[in-house]
Amino acid sequence: MSNRNIVVAAGLLALVALLWVMGVLGRGGQRPAQPNGERTEVNPPASSSPADSAAERPGEAGGPDSGGWNRLQALLGPCGPVGMGDSLCREPLPAAASLDEWARAKYLVLANKNWEVFDPEAWLAPFREVHRRPKDSPGEIVEELLALHGDNIELVIENFLTNREDASELKGALAAVFDGRSMAEMVIYAIGDGEALKGVLIVGRHRTGDEVTCAYHLWD
Repeated sequence: MSNRNIVVAAGLLALVALLWVMGVLGRGGQRPAQPNGERTEVNPPASSSPADSAAERPGEAGGPDSGGWNRLQALLGPCGPVGMGDSLCREPLPAAASLDEWARAKYLVLANKNWEVFDPEAWLAPFREVHRRPKDSPGEIVEELLALHGDNIELVIENFLTNREDASELKGALAAVFDGRSMAEMVIYAIGDGEALKGVLIVGRHRTGDEVTCAYHLWD
């Protein structure tokens, strides 16, 4: 090939390259169209938002320890009518509302399960306060339960705290929820059907949040 032909070929290649560059710039730097006529665009990944933590409200500032509350509910079961057995509840309660009235009403709801005849008067007859922690004072719920005496309540406490494989875990979870400064007041009530069934209801009003927590145990 002569030198003239080489120069002409090089000039044509340079012209083709220049035209290609100008075409790309004219499209705003986008990639060439795909065979189906659509353009491929690269977008940055959407930012992810944190998951809603509403399920962990038991650990809000000023409330019971969230880990202990979750452990205690896993041990005692969710809030709902259970009749004989255990349950853990947490509900709103205005600071001016009576803790005793709330406890009495909640006790009837939890006890009303699987009974052919439910007589509130019979179930309320044994309902009474057996211990009240001084207001705005820290406490030791396990020791407070073990100190209860009279009307065979010692057997109820033994069944609740001791006669179970998870006794150590239960005591730790109870302390996490009901001890310390998170509770403004705490009351323990004796419950039962007036005959064979006996139990305890532990009720604590939270220092903040206008809430109340109760642990229910009824045994035969």
